[in-house]
Formats: sequence, structure tokens, C-alpha cells
Amino acid sequence: MLEENFHFDGRLANTLKLLLLKPGELSQEFSSNRRARYVPAVRLYLFASLLFFFVFAFSAESRLEMRRAVDIEVPDGMTQTDTGPLNVYLDAEYQAKVALIEARKSSVGRLILLQWAALIESDDEVSNSNLMTVLLPLTIDALVSPKRTFDVLLDNFALAIFVFLPLYALVLKLFYLGISRRYYIEHLVFSMHLHSVGFLVLTALACIAWVNARGDSQGNVLLWLQSGLVFAYFVHQFLALRRYYRQSWPRTSIKFIGLTAVYGLLLSVTVFSTAAITLTTL
Repeated sequence: MLEENFHFDGRLANTLKLLLLKPGELSQEFSSNRRARYVPAVRLYLFASLLFFFVFAFSAESRLEMRRAVDIEVPDGMTQTDTGPLNVYLDAEYQAKVALIEARKSSVGRLILLQWAALIESDDEVSNSNLMTVLLPLTIDALVSPKRTFDVLLDNFALAIFVFLPLYALVLKLFYLGISRRYYIEHLVFSMHLHSVGFLVLTALACIAWVNARGDSQGNVLLWLQSGLVFAYFVHQFLALRRYYRQSWPRTSIKFIGLTAVYGLLLSVTVFSTAAITLTTL
């Protein structure tokens, strides 16, 4: 099935080799209409993103299972021992959900609600805020069934980032408007290639985090390895821009900084809006 959908033959090896070792060259091959030896950009993106979300979900679930084996105690400095103050903001349905969460004595959800109750008791500004009546029910819905919430969030994030690709391609086109004679589809393919590399790096980071959580290796070594991967990814992005759009080093540097800032802003909005929509529709 995988081979049928992604054509995992010699083309995958050719594609990954060029994608990782020669930043921007794979996109240049597409623009030069030399595509037969490589996996199409959309299939490469789907492979990399599915691999990441699978590994990330497995890693998160594995760490959650390890935490379940250890009871989570209320911190010594916390005097709040019940969630009663929350009931003022909740109807009978949500009060029942709070009781269900509080019954799980060693759960993270109970600790979060206790901290929220303590905040209400100690801060009049928070307790009188209209946001409390909005945010508290959303939090409770998420904590009642955390696994379902996590699965839905993960699915929605995967879809949102896929929809995000054409937007980033438009940003690339605007940044290189009048300078690079490239069609929009070329910017879109370049965007898919950049994100494919990003997902492969994130997959490696998720694997390292999983190993670190298990305590199978030295934490400092893994931390340095994670930092090195993140740094290498940004270097890869810069070199890809330089090679594909063929501008000078100074101009590429300026546009790299600008693109990174715009990308961070747009991605933050995408992630926040996706999380908000997900939590409001659970």
C-alpha cells in the first residue's frame, strides 16, 4: 500500500539525498522540468508529515503511560485542596465534569483545576474576568477526555499546516516579486520541500525526546543534539533560499530574517486559531 501511494522505490533515495544534502536543488530540478527521478513534492510532504505525526503521537502516548505509573502529588506549597471555587462559574453539567476530573486523584487534570481554583481565590481580577466563563468550560472539556482532545488537536493541526502551505507560498512570491521569474506553483513546491525537511527534523527531535524521557542516554548529549538539529535546519533554509532564488548573500540574509519573522507570525496565528476552534467544537 505504501509503495502504491508514495512510489517508495529508488526515487525516494534520490529525493531525500538531494533534499537534505543540497538545499534548494530539488526545487530547482522541478523548475527545470527534471522530475522523473524524484518523488512528487506533495507525496514527499505527505510522507514526511505523516511520519512526524505518527512518531509524535507514539512518543507522547508512551511518555503519558510512563507518567501514569507515578502518582502526581499536589505540590507542598499549594493550600488549595478542592475545586469548589470553580462551581460559581459553572452550570450543573460542568460541575459534574469537574467532579469526574477531581475523582482522578493522581491526574494532571485535577492538579490543573486545583491551580485554577487557587488563582481564583487569590486574584480578584481573574475571578471577576468575563474570560473565566469562556475559558474555564473549554479547559474542562479538554481535561475530561485528554486523549480524545489530543487526537483531535493533532488531526486539526496536520490539516491546518497543509492549508498553511499555499499561504506561505504566496508570501514567498511577494518577497521575490519582480526579482525571481517563477510561477506561483514553483513557490508552492519550494514551500513543500522546506516543510518536508522541517517535518523530518521534527521527527528526529521527537525520537530524541522519547529516548530522553526513557532515561536511556545522557541528557546533555541529547540536548546538544537537539540544538544542533534545530540550528542545522535554519542553515538549511537559508542555503535553500540562496540556491533556489539565486540572490546575493546579503539580500538572502535580509529576506531570510524577514521570511522567518513573517512565518513565525503566521504560524502562531494558525496554531492559536486551530487550537481555539478545536476546543470550542469538542
